[in-house]
Amino acid sequence: MEELVLREQRGGVLRLTLNRPDQMNSLNTELVAGLADAVTDARRDVSVRVVHITGAGRAFCAGADLVEARTVTATADRFRRWVAAWHRAFATFEDCPKPIVALVNGLALAGGLELALACDYIVARRSARIGDVHANFGLVPGGGGSQRLPDAVGSRVARWLMYTGEILTADRAAEVGLVQEVLADDEFDESAWAAGEKMAGRSQPGLAFMKRMSRPALDVRGLELELEAAAGLVVGEDAREGLAAFAEKRSPKFAAVVDDPL
Repeated sequence: MEELVLREQRGGVLRLTLNRPDQMNSLNTELVAGLADAVTDARRDVSVRVVHITGAGRAFCAGADLVEARTVTATADRFRRWVAAWHRAFATFEDCPKPIVALVNGLALAGGLELALACDYIVARRSARIGDVHANFGLVPGGGGSQRLPDAVGSRVARWLMYTGEILTADRAAEVGLVQEVLADDEFDESAWAAGEKMAGRSQPGLAFMKRMSRPALDVRGLELELEAAAGLVVGEDAREGLAAFAEKRSPKFAAVVDDPL
């Protein structure tokens, strides 16, 4: 069976590559678990000083595996357990004292954006496209996006991105603060390695201190509330319509009555 998370190390830099290119590196249960295991191993490995996460093929990560999603959204409890595994995996990124950088090489959408936001910061290829597109399918962020996106760009830009489902160019994403550095396509790979190797030469206790002290003050209750609210919404009429429309390659027709999901 092909490895879902490829590992390549140069000096002190470990690059983890999501390896489901035919599925645009969409997140399923096995891939999420593989990422968590790889980051846990990197934390324990003294030869690893910096971790990069990127994707194989033309996508960084196009979001949740919608084939699996259509199964786990059958009940709120199944969805809750599914996304709770994402929360645990992303927590390993934040708890790791080593820098973890998202190298967005292509599409980073919905859950893929949530994955990138769980990293310390984002470097993007100029041709990359980034956005929270949950609203386009009657869905909502469940992997921490409603909490981490406002931390990254401020609440008003976060609401704009979530409400509209806009997909931004890398340069536009940098303008709003979502991306911290944009690299030319033909220089992306080697420039990222070079930057990682330079960072790996820094004081590791110093970097660990910086990461710990600058860690976003995420409200654990906020993450729990997101999960509970999302679990209720994904079994609703609009979410079912959105997933069906995606599968049938048509525009969704949302009809659910407005209610307070919280």
